Amino acid sequence: MKYLFFVILILVFDNNLIAKELIVSEIKNKIENVDIYGNKFILHKNYIIKNGDFFKTKSQNSYFVFDNVKICLSKNSSIKFREIKNKNIILEHIKGNFLVNKIKNKSLKLEISIYKRLIFDVKDKLYINQFSKNKFILRSFFGLSYKPFFSKKTFKLKKNTTYKYDVNLKETKVSNILKDPLIMNCLTDKKITEADKNYSFTCIQNEKRLVCGYK
Repeated sequence: MKYLFFVILILVFDNNLIAKELIVSEIKNKIENVDIYGNKFILHKNYIIKNGDFFKTKSQNSYFVFDNVKICLSKNSSIKFREIKNKNIILEHIKGNFLVNKIKNKSLKLEISIYKRLIFDVKDKLYINQFSKNKFILRSFFGLSYKPFFSKKTFKLKKNTTYKYDVNLKETKVSNILKDPLIMNCLTDKKITEADKNYSFTCIQNEKRLVCGYK
């Protein structure tokens, strides 16, 4: 009985075994939320993020912060909290431009799901732009790991490198990527607004090559 008592105490007080609540501490601009039950409301400060929450923006770049993690969404973008388990989170990137900035949090494990691909080892910053159906560009700032679902093979992505997914994920060059207003503002203390010059992302077919960039 004595040992059972100590086991119960460990289970009650061990923070690693208790699911931490993800509480929204800061918001900029309007973000709509649809929860797992279909309830619709505007995201607000002190909201506890739950499994299945679907966040979307409309006409403005926006961001929210929880547990020292800053999530920035460009206008007309959406994400879903697909799984929250203890300190492990899987975010599904559904539409638009998305940037995650893990400010000081090293203990929280964050993974990103996109088109049945999984991006993990998100230790610092990650930017994704879905520019077309089943196509996206990904900017690795600190280095990441990537793999398709149902595959044992993983790929290590280089830091400060841009990749383009179109059937396969390959290194690519995208002009002016760091001038995207979402990157410029999300990684600084500036307000999350459209920049003076609004850089839009486009891809142009040049003979057999697809040339992409911000202009």
